Amino acid sequence: MNWEIITGVASSIIALCALVFSMWQGVQARKHNRISFRPHLTTWAHNEHTKGIYAVDLLNNGLGPAVIKSFTIKVDGKKISGEGTEPIDKAIKILFPNEKFNAHYAYLGEKYAMGAKDKCRVVIIQFYDEKLPSSDYVEHTINRADLEVEYESFYGEKFFFNSADEKPNN
Repeated sequence: MNWEIITGVASSIIALCALVFSMWQGVQARKHNRISFRPHLTTWAHNEHTKGIYAVDLLNNGLGPAVIKSFTIKVDGKKISGEGTEPIDKAIKILFPNEKFNAHYAYLGEKYAMGAKDKCRVVIIQFYDEKLPSSDYVEHTINRADLEVEYESFYGEKFFFNSADEKPNN
């Protein structure tokens, strides 16, 4: 056999192996990037019950931005309709019809990109009556409401967040 033919075949096999390995490495890098930049939404509730202050935050504790597709509020399983912060306002009024309070709301509109490690205070309520409602009552009442958010990663992966999934009784 001619050494030139053997060298040529061996070079072709080595080049083919390098090509296959490079393609495999590219696929693995793409998978890694998708995982590395995946958003993950969650809520965080906190209070200062001695001052009658209660707040709920929406956090993106993932590593990539979350592109919001829909933002829905439900009370007792029923969707609250409205534009912007209107559903949050309606929900708070349904939940606390006999309480005196001030509240501030935030709304994440469609196509909003919530950055990694970003947080949005969805609602903060401060009760101001002479007799403040008990923290157990407020927390139990707030748990009647659910926040649902459909969102995507920049890679187009679809995700769904439902605050009901985070509640201790589920």
